[in-house]
Amino acid sequence: MTIDDFASITRRIIERDGFDGYLPTLCLPSRRHIAVLEGVPDEQQKEIRRIALAWAADKAKADEEFLLAFKEDADHFRVIRRFRGQDEEQVFRVE
Repeated sequence: MTIDDFASITRRIIERDGFDGYLPTLCLPSRRHIAVLEGVPDEQQKEIRRIALAWAADKAKADEEFLLAFKEDADHFRVIRRFRGQDEEQVFRVE
């Protein structure tokens, strides 16, 4: 799965559910598994990238591909793809 593929899925969810309450979302393509990170206190939202990446890495098996989407700011979300130990990422505007 590519970053753009996961961004398209994320956009459809945001269109359906809104962006205000969007939670970090993890996709593990090899297992066909999606998980959502809940319970991050408001005071830790400034650290959401670090928190969400640590959570995603913990959920994935060693060297397992994963894609992680999370709210970057009021108008953008970020998708990070880890594949073969390398991260690539892109920021998308909410439409």
